[in-house]
Amino acid sequence: MKFLIDQNLPVRLIQVIAEFGHPVEHIKLMGLAQADDLEIWNLAASLQAVVVSKDKDFLVLARRTSGNPGVVHLSLGNCSNEELHAIVRRDRDMAITRLMNSETVVELRP
Repeated sequence: MKFLIDQNLPVRLIQVIAEFGHPVEHIKLMGLAQADDLEIWNLAASLQAVVVSKDKDFLVLARRTSGNPGVVHLSLGNCSNEELHAIVRRDRDMAITRLMNSETVVELRP
């Protein structure tokens, strides 16, 4: 399973997701920091990558688009990078299981 991290999340999140053996890319490192949500969504679809974002617009896109690889929505509000990383580590197995069971939206909360 591939992941594509949105520009609103820290680049260091790549390391956290990669720890679990999944390919992961960050929009900023792809030179797409100014890309709009639809452009990112279409890129994710072409890469068959799950979008990881705090942006609620991806929830709308996931619910409107069939055949998409999905979105992991981080419903966390403001938190430190350490808290963010801890939550992703804590919920990774649950999120991956749900995505593999064809759920298109997985929300992580504190």
